[in-house]
Amino acid sequence: MRILSRYVLREFLTPVAYCLVAFASLHLVFELFGEFDTILAARPAPGLLLRYIGGYLAKDMQWLVTPSLMLGGLYAMWQLARHGEITAMRASGVGFSAITAPILGAAVAFAALTLACGELYAPGAIHDAAAIKASGFKTRSPDVLHDVHLNNVTGRRDWQVAAFDAEKAEMRDVKISWTDAEGHIGKTLTAPRAVWQNGAWMFEDADATTFIHQPGASAQVATSRSERSLLVMPELDEEPRDFEIEYTLQGHGSEAASLSSGDIRRYLALRPNLEGADRRTWVYEMVNRFAAPLACIFITLFAIPAGVATGRQSVFMGVVSAVMLFIGYYALSLVFGVLSKNGTLPVWFGIFLPNAAIFCAGLVLYRRQI
Repeated sequence: MRILSRYVLREFLTPVAYCLVAFASLHLVFELFGEFDTILAARPAPGLLLRYIGGYLAKDMQWLVTPSLMLGGLYAMWQLARHGEITAMRASGVGFSAITAPILGAAVAFAALTLACGELYAPGAIHDAAAIKASGFKTRSPDVLHDVHLNNVTGRRDWQVAAFDAEKAEMRDVKISWTDAEGHIGKTLTAPRAVWQNGAWMFEDADATTFIHQPGASAQVATSRSERSLLVMPELDEEPRDFEIEYTLQGHGSEAASLSSGDIRRYLALRPNLEGADRRTWVYEMVNRFAAPLACIFITLFAIPAGVATGRQSVFMGVVSAVMLFIGYYALSLVFGVLSKNGTLPVWFGIFLPNAAIFCAGLVLYRRQI
């Protein structure tokens, strides 16, 4: 049985690998064509170029993996059915579920890898690729973000940072303003340097001033002032990643793919007053990170019986039906995504209905083969 499983898995993974390479190569050709002269002039190190390619492909990984699995499953089952191997296996007492289990297992593994890529690798890699491209494919300097502004609505704190070193979690020329419920400044803290250590912000040469608002006055009146050579404030719940998120969303590569679902949760937690289409859009992006990889499994589930039918009938009809289903799935996902973001449909319903539809279609066809 192990030999049979390895054989079926090899028949599936080989065309999947070819499709992945082909789709990724076409994707890169369109991107690198416009940057070819810049790359030749810069002569980047191979490692730097690979980092750029990895970050560029990471944001579209789902669009590369899912059609590869569909075509790979279609081709593998077409080959097995065309040569009568499925018939021979079933005549030997091997059920259709056992024959296709390695393919479905591989699809689950690809779904997990796609999810891990979007959550763990893509957020940093996309930002890295954008920075490499902006530098003209030269050696990339450390991440130093300039003029970062973070407004923590929950804590009623407003941060203004002149420079933030993301790798060292170090700030320069920091100013924090605390406001009351009416928006009046009650306290400010300025420091030439701040560092994140042991889960808390440490400010050097901190200057704190307390204000009181007097009705009718044109400005708040300072009531006290204190200076500290070193001030540790564990009560501040803003983390270094929050400033990177804010900088990203201020127009420096503001793609949803450059944020993980955890980043989006942090972003929403600091903004409880974010409502309407803006909040629904971010909730949709966060939930869709976990729903989108399911397409890897559901489309493979459909491709398996479609490939068997193709092997018995017409190659053209099998390929067309699978491609049309793929296009229909993503068209349905886009339509329901728009309806979810504008509030016509609940977010969870808009995300999972297209997946449920493709799952039911694949399951019905799959059960007919058992």
